[in-house]
Order: sequence, then structure tokens, then C-alpha cells
Amino acid sequence: MKSRKTKIKFVDVKKYGFITEPRYYFWGWSNFSKILARDSAVKALVKAKRFLPKGHNFKIWDVKRTYNIQAEMIKSFRRRLKLLHPKLSKAKLEKLVFKFSGGLGKSVKRLDTHRKGGSFDLTIIDKKCNELYMGTDHDDLTKKAATDYYENKLQLNSLEKQAKKNRRLLKRVMKKAGFVNYAAEWWHWSYDK
Repeated sequence: MKSRKTKIKFVDVKKYGFITEPRYYFWGWSNFSKILARDSAVKALVKAKRFLPKGHNFKIWDVKRTYNIQAEMIKSFRRRLKLLHPKLSKAKLEKLVFKFSGGLGKSVKRLDTHRKGGSFDLTIIDKKCNELYMGTDHDDLTKKAATDYYENKLQLNSLEKQAKKNRRLLKRVMKKAGFVNYAAEWWHWSYDK
């Protein structure tokens, strides 16, 4: 008996009221300006939005990513990480690139990946569409990007305290809706259902 593959339904996240900033389109890596996600993952994000303070929303930078966009991203990360760590061996550099990119496999089966439209790169915005301060930008390749970076610091200045508070809010609402964080990136949240 043949097993049937279930066709994944992808939807434009903007249609659900989210703010989008398709950075890979703006950077010329994609000719498609819409941000698509798996239908079930977007519905989970709608649930997470209900847990945000009134008037707040999510700004989404990236969800479904093609093989070609992933390849461009990896090349960019490799260049940037080489500049940040010029003395790293090639093997250690590739290990670091993999940490931030997840690799390039042709075939992807897990639903909680960018390639399957189940991983969101996002932040929270306030009533005036200002991004809440999170301490780093999206796709930061330093240890400051780790979700719990500010949790482990003993002394924080006022901006760092704000970043800690905002990351905690993001973590709380996303977990409540069933998302899982990739700990090295505060902005990366995956949904596997």
C-alpha cells in the first residue's frame, strides 16, 4: 500500500495581521516579497499574539526559506563569521556557520524548520510599530544573540535590563503557544505541529 504525502498549505502571514519585513527580499536573495508559513504554525502564532500586551504585535522577518535563500544566508554567515573570528580553523569556522544556519540539506522532513515553513524569525513591536529592544539585531552572530544571554549577566545597565525584560516576554508568549526556541538566537522560534 502506498503512503500518501500530505500537502503542506502555506499562507501569507500578513493576511493574519502580522507586520512583515522580508529582509532576504530586500537584500536581493529572493524575488518574492511575501513571507509564507505553514498554516498550522501561523495559527499557533495568532494564539501567541493573544498573550502579548494590548496593541502589541509580531514583526516577522523570515519563515519559509527556499534552498537558494538558505545557501545565500550560509555564504553571508561564513563571510561575517570569518571576519569576526579570523584565526579560526576551517573546521571550527564551519561548525560555527552550522550553529547559526542549520546547514543546507536538500531534503528536509522536520516540520519545525524554515524550509518547511515552521520556524519564525521575529520580534515584538509596540502600539506604534516600534520594535521592542532585544539587545541585538536579527541574525546577530555573537553570543549576545543567545536567548538567555542577559539572564546570566550579574550587572546590567538600563538597556540590558530592558532587553532582558523584552526577551522574557517573547519567550513567555511563544512557549505558551507551543513554540520552541533555538537558544543561540532569541528571534528564532519553531513549531512542529
